[in-house]
Amino acid sequence: MKQENIVTILVSPENSDNIGAAARAIKNMGFSELRLVRPPRGWRGKAKKMAMSAGDILQAAATFSSLSQAVRDLSLVVGTTRRIGGHRGSFLSFDAALVKIKKDSLKQKVGIVFGRESKGLANNESALCDHLIIIPTGASYPSINLAQAVMILSFALSRGRRGSDEKREKFLNKKETEQTIACFENALKALGYKKGGADLLPRILKTFRGLLKRSGLLRAEAQMIKGLSRKIREKVLS
Repeated sequence: MKQENIVTILVSPENSDNIGAAARAIKNMGFSELRLVRPPRGWRGKAKKMAMSAGDILQAAATFSSLSQAVRDLSLVVGTTRRIGGHRGSFLSFDAALVKIKKDSLKQKVGIVFGRESKGLANNESALCDHLIIIPTGASYPSINLAQAVMILSFALSRGRRGSDEKREKFLNKKETEQTIACFENALKALGYKKGGADLLPRILKTFRGLLKRSGLLRAEAQMIKGLSRKIREKVLS
């Protein structure tokens, strides 16, 4: 696990004290990057009290107007939620998520997303996550404070940490993955697949995108897909 590759993202936090406590939690556990999506006004000053000696985390924290912007440079995004359901996305067990985050952070940048204190992540936000996890709690009172949730995950990830300077193959980030999908989509269109009606294009692209979410895409694999897509277009359109 590379600690600098793990990013904590708070979506529309409602309480500045929780932002400060979350900053303190990630610094306590050896992490350093905090991102905020639409934080409340004046949060940086109000959060200082709870941040204590983690003021540097607050000062360095980047803010974004949407979650999609906050995750653009990330290759893996894991969201936390209390709500389940097939429409919510791909769920991993808590332990399996820890293993994947630790492993993937060795070679790519990983984001862990936390929703609002009052209602968590909206469906369109959970859809931006490659996987969703539920922090295990007692059934009688499963709700966890935002900063507590950040601390639990940060602590769990910090256990058994080990650094690695081993050279590893790079996975694509979100922007690069979308560029590869667009190239594949153009090849499908050249073959006669079109949007709308009963055409298969949307379903094929949804399946392809879901496959990439589960396993990621190496740069060499992306180059192969792009190359094949170009060859298909050249062959069909020639």
